[in-house]
Amino acid sequence: MKHDLRDGNYMLMALILGLMGAFYWAIRGTGGFGGAAGGTFAGFGWALLWYAFSHHIDDNGDRRPYGGAWMLWAVTLGIAFGGLTGYGVYISWLNGTFPLNHPDLVRDVPAWTGYAMLFVCGLHWGGNTGCFMAWCAPERPLTRRDWAVRVACGVAGAMAAALFVRLFPQLVLPYYGEGLYDVPEYKTCQRALGSVRNIAPHVGLVLGFLAYEVVRGDRRAVGMILTMALGFAIPFAVGGYWQTMHGSPLRIDWWKNWEMTIGLGGGVAFGLAFYWFNRPGQAPRAPLGPKSRAFFASDFPLWLPCAVVLSSAYDGWCELHQVERTPSARYALLILSAFPFLTAAVWRRGRPQTPAAPYRLSLPAIASLLGFLVLAGYVTSIPPQLRLANTVLLTLYTVYITVSLACVALLVYRRNAQVK
Repeated sequence: MKHDLRDGNYMLMALILGLMGAFYWAIRGTGGFGGAAGGTFAGFGWALLWYAFSHHIDDNGDRRPYGGAWMLWAVTLGIAFGGLTGYGVYISWLNGTFPLNHPDLVRDVPAWTGYAMLFVCGLHWGGNTGCFMAWCAPERPLTRRDWAVRVACGVAGAMAAALFVRLFPQLVLPYYGEGLYDVPEYKTCQRALGSVRNIAPHVGLVLGFLAYEVVRGDRRAVGMILTMALGFAIPFAVGGYWQTMHGSPLRIDWWKNWEMTIGLGGGVAFGLAFYWFNRPGQAPRAPLGPKSRAFFASDFPLWLPCAVVLSSAYDGWCELHQVERTPSARYALLILSAFPFLTAAVWRRGRPQTPAAPYRLSLPAIASLLGFLVLAGYVTSIPPQLRLANTVLLTLYTVYITVSLACVALLVYRRNAQVK
């Protein structure tokens, strides 16, 4: 067994996941990539890197517990799921202000409330992703009854959290006792109320799933969930400091600095999770069942995020260049997104296949998909006229990608040296 833990490979992997995460999360908030669509972009990028490191950095891919194909789906959907919530309303809280109808009717509020809410946002975003990841490699197999209880715990946690913020809203919303949230004209208050009620079930879901794993005694699952939850919560909150610098004479995109901090921290969290929980085990990982193998062999798990990214990139490009969106162009992109996967499926049918053959996503395929994400990010980031803020961001994006490629080259060099 090669001791890849001793040669710094995991540190390089964490650096790549962090640097590319800064790029992914910055694009996630770019025009066209808001909400769950932006989460799909970032999640798919991280999922591809995780899978590549699991299978193509050494010969231990089949013995890594979290190296299976379901991780592609778990990471992508986990990050996309977090995009169903919003957090922009809490930015003013970081500066000690609480506008009732932004930017008017401003009240004072302790700045820590903004940092606390951002921490909670990151907690559920990374936490639910960690739950989905943990499900891919339980330490002990689950029966149908176990799955039913696990899901019930998550649903119970979500319902309890949703009920809590409705029974005790004064504990999470400033000035709630004054009746401000009952005034329809106070749009920002209404937005804050809706955001809290939206976020609460996501947090409760994490806590319910976590409680199940604690009671079940699956330490690896508990560790995965906590690593991902705190790995996103901390940079979400700490990075919020960038939002206090909007009054600076330096006219750069401070919001993007915050987003890049989230992506960097979240990527490092993925790196830590990989180091702690995805080291090669003694026995090979259980192979995919026939239905699961057919699901991934269909390329649907790859096509769906690609289609979302392509559609979002089109929206972002139209917004950036002030071009009207057309349904015909969207349909054409949908067809175009399916063509490479249809071609790959036809090509595979012409080769010998056996039901027991393992599913394996090739390195050229992963590189092509990552290149597609990078291209989509640049397409939505280069305006007709460059300004200081755009130039700074594009420069940083290029640095992140260049350094990541250099780290990949070093990983390849080390692997070749080990083989020799």
